[in-house]
Amino acid sequence: MNLQAAVGRINKINWEQVGSRSSEVEADLAREYLRRLAYFFKESSIRPLPPFIANIATVLGDNEEVEISDYCNITAMSEYGTNVYVYKVFGYYLQLAKLADKNQSYVEYLSVYEPFIKIFERQGLVVLKPRELNVVGCAHIPLNSWYDKFLEMKPLDMNSLE
Repeated sequence: MNLQAAVGRINKINWEQVGSRSSEVEADLAREYLRRLAYFFKESSIRPLPPFIANIATVLGDNEEVEISDYCNITAMSEYGTNVYVYKVFGYYLQLAKLADKNQSYVEYLSVYEPFIKIFERQGLVVLKPRELNVVGCAHIPLNSWYDKFLEMKPLDMNSLE
C-alpha cells in the first residue's frame, strides 16, 4: 500500500515541467527536508550521515535495495532521472515505502521525504553540488554542519504553502 502510493506519486510528477518553477517555497521545502532528516537522526539516536547518502530504510536495517526503474518510468523522469542525487533520494523513498509495507512502525518515517517529493510536484528542482544543495533558480543551501544547522530549525507548516 505504501509502496503503491509512493510509486503513484512519483509517476504523477510532470517531469517535463520540473525546473520551471522557482520560488522561496521550494527553498523552504528543501530546508524542511534537511530539518526532518536531522530530526530523524536525533530521535533514532543514530549518528547523522550526509543528506545525499542518508537512506533511512538502510539506516533502519533494511538491506533490500530498490531499483527505481522497476517501479517508475525513469524515461519520463527525463534528465532528472539521471541526476544521481534526485534518483537516489527517490529510490530511498521507494525502499522505505516498501519496508513500511512489511512493518507499519516505519510508516512515520516516510514523512521525512515529503518536502523533497513536494518540490518536484511543484515543478521545482534541487541539485546536489559540492557541499551544498542547490534549489535551482532560488537558493544555495550550504551542507557543512548541516545536522546542527537544521536540527533546531522551526518546522515548516506544509499546509500553508501557496
